[in-house]
Amino acid sequence: MHRFVAPALGLLVALTSSALAQTYFSTDQMIIPINAAATGGRAGVYPSTINVSGGPARIQDITVTLTNMQHGAPSDFNVLLVGPQGQKVLLMRGCGGNQAISLTTVNFNQNAAASLTSGGKILPGTYKPTQFGAVPLPPPAPGTPYDTSLGVFTGTNANGAWTLYVWDDFNDAAGGAINGWSLNFTGQTQTSFTYQGVLEKDGTPISGDANVRFTLHGGAVSSVLDQPLAGPIVRSLTGLESGLFTTDLDFGSAVFAPRELWLGIEVESPPGSGYTPISPRTRLAIVPIAGRALNADKATTADRATTADSATTAGSAPWSGITGAPLAVANPPRVFSFVTTPTSNTITPVSESQLPYTVLSGSDFQAGIAVVDFSISGFTNIAQTGFQFRFRIGNTYSSPVNFFFNQAGVHQSFSGKVVIPVPAGSQACSLWVTRTFGSGSFQVDTSDSVTYTILNFRQ
Repeated sequence: MHRFVAPALGLLVALTSSALAQTYFSTDQMIIPINAAATGGRAGVYPSTINVSGGPARIQDITVTLTNMQHGAPSDFNVLLVGPQGQKVLLMRGCGGNQAISLTTVNFNQNAAASLTSGGKILPGTYKPTQFGAVPLPPPAPGTPYDTSLGVFTGTNANGAWTLYVWDDFNDAAGGAINGWSLNFTGQTQTSFTYQGVLEKDGTPISGDANVRFTLHGGAVSSVLDQPLAGPIVRSLTGLESGLFTTDLDFGSAVFAPRELWLGIEVESPPGSGYTPISPRTRLAIVPIAGRALNADKATTADRATTADSATTAGSAPWSGITGAPLAVANPPRVFSFVTTPTSNTITPVSESQLPYTVLSGSDFQAGIAVVDFSISGFTNIAQTGFQFRFRIGNTYSSPVNFFFNQAGVHQSFSGKVVIPVPAGSQACSLWVTRTFGSGSFQVDTSDSVTYTILNFRQ
């Protein structure tokens, strides 16, 4: 008769990141001046930088947004994205021919259905990175070769400095600008976790070799109906000292089953002698963070015993390391939508001014974050005027989003996406505007509109 004991020093499924998409913004206006030869075609901000903190440790998907682009000959645009680990992706070059664009917002995503064209007009939408030829951008941009796929970021850490270089390689009289940009990340779902334990045989820690077999179950007790949800995973442990072992386990998406989960463990030592199950099973607990295991019972089993010793308790067992992390299941967001036609009004926002209508009042928010997609149309009385818009929920403002008018009296639509922390309860929402360039006023009439959608995620 042999009795195996496996007091658990660590069974962990840690919630270290969020499955929600995360967006980071820059409101830099990257302006290409008319006849830009004096600057070598570099945008006025070169590079523009977004410092990502709290982003996913492993990127699953990335979307890059260039906000309100304008240019008389957009094929002159060269736009290079450089990631924190030095990845270099040329988002666009030689696209759009001489088809002038004004306040056109474009997204780049590797899974987009279409690419830009060399001669067709650039329309708002989502595209794959598109390049027609490649030449090195001027310093301090890194040199060629440049990657042509955003897939180079998959599986890498999003945190750190991201830089965007905008260069006009023709230096003609067209000029242009990109009025802000953003990065949107989705993190990879991690399902692996670390199990740590001590193997004892007949009361003595094992020194030498052992095989351990792990299975995932939906119940604490074995029965004829109890088929494993996942596994087995077999680990061949060699050179054990004092029975101590650590191993990574990954049962895939089974760890997200909407039920209790239990880990079944079987041991054979020496290898080939036949497996003996450890009883009871160990419950799989999902915890946000852990420094010590509060209870690490010695689970015992005997294959031919007529009596069995009572299980003993190891008490608080210190953690020696934490690796791996599956994601939390996010709470579904609340959704608010709004469309309105403003009355005619003229705003001269030398300092910040509220637009002449309240977007929303009296809605009950969940404490957490609000992701706001908004659009607004209007016009200005003087060409070459820029404005900055911020969304307000309660007493909290979003980061600003910049827009630019090339022409006077022409109605144009602007769109933006912002993220705002929000408290619980009833909160008023509104849009605010500031003039950032030129001398015109921001105007609306009954042909204009404002729309928005708010996704309110509970923390």
